[in-house]
Amino acid sequence: MSLYVHFPFCHHKCIYCDFYSIAQSFDKNRYVNCLIQELRQRHSFLDSPILHSIYLGGGTPSLISIDLLQRLFKAIEDSFVLSDHCEITFEANPEDIKPDYVKALKDLGVNRVSLGVQSFHDSELRLLNRSHTAGQARKAIETLKSLNISNISIDLISNLPQSNISLWQESLDLFASYDLPHISCYTLMREEGTMLDKLLKSKRLNLLSEEECLRQFNFTMDFLEARGYQHYETSSYAKAGFGSKHNMAYWTFQDYLGIGAAAHSYKKLKNKPFPQALRQWNENDVASYCQRIENLCNEGQDCVFEKEVLSPQEMYNEYVMLASRMPKGLNKDYVLEHFPEHFAYFSEQIAQAIQQNLLNADLSLTRKGWQLQDNLILLLAN
Repeated sequence: MSLYVHFPFCHHKCIYCDFYSIAQSFDKNRYVNCLIQELRQRHSFLDSPILHSIYLGGGTPSLISIDLLQRLFKAIEDSFVLSDHCEITFEANPEDIKPDYVKALKDLGVNRVSLGVQSFHDSELRLLNRSHTAGQARKAIETLKSLNISNISIDLISNLPQSNISLWQESLDLFASYDLPHISCYTLMREEGTMLDKLLKSKRLNLLSEEECLRQFNFTMDFLEARGYQHYETSSYAKAGFGSKHNMAYWTFQDYLGIGAAAHSYKKLKNKPFPQALRQWNENDVASYCQRIENLCNEGQDCVFEKEVLSPQEMYNEYVMLASRMPKGLNKDYVLEHFPEHFAYFSEQIAQAIQQNLLNADLSLTRKGWQLQDNLILLLAN
């Protein structure tokens, strides 16, 4: 069982971001009060009170003061039991990493920090509209290491406009020099409605060629695997034992509760003649979220914004989409057990995927499969 808490606050919007976040001021005390109210009302959504992972994401959780985080963690501990090895991840921006703040996070039980570095080059950070410098990113990593935070992950973005393989290698070299256990390497994606999308439409920016994007992707795989990092998900690389427990819960269909504006929840429905799952989510508007929580939760009513039951076909397609993101996620026995009505189709499509060199005979991803995951997903979906 896992818990996700969304903090939708940012210094300002990055040009590529399509996650729900706001750059304007909002009463964070009010927001945390609503998180606590929602948590108390919805904690029984999970069938077990034992949490194996907690993830505080955003937005920028590191904009939240320690006193507010203390109140939130107290509410979590009142509602759940944390397992002995519960992974507690805290997303942070480099400019917010200060020694006293990190020490307070450790006191709260945070044992994993995900740092939004994105690039170690100031010119690229300015292009992305990030609020930190490359120097601040390096300082943040050094501060975390000096305070014995051993489970550190950083995010980097490849295929940036005006970038090249040399600049990308420099960022990876700097990451490797810190000997960190985890890295998420995201490919710059054009999402409708973002500032990046507007800049591309107006021709003020241009994406790199497909050839250059592929070159950087291949270089990343070779560079990190040669240094002992397992490529365990499309964008994720980890040393042994340091894969993200929380993200693996998403990718392997484990139950999770999400609280906060724009947060999603998921759990499998038991005792059904065919596989179904329940998904719930909150609105992408912090003011509306708070007003609804205050009105409904205070009256003891169900304060879920929206929910849906996934059909067996929707669950099969979701399985294909998520399993195809992992090196050996696809499994014939799993499909036969959980989606027997799709097994014949799945087997036929798997044969084509092997023939097209997207999958090996054991259904692990080939290098071409890693490169063309969208093609693989489209081939297998029904």
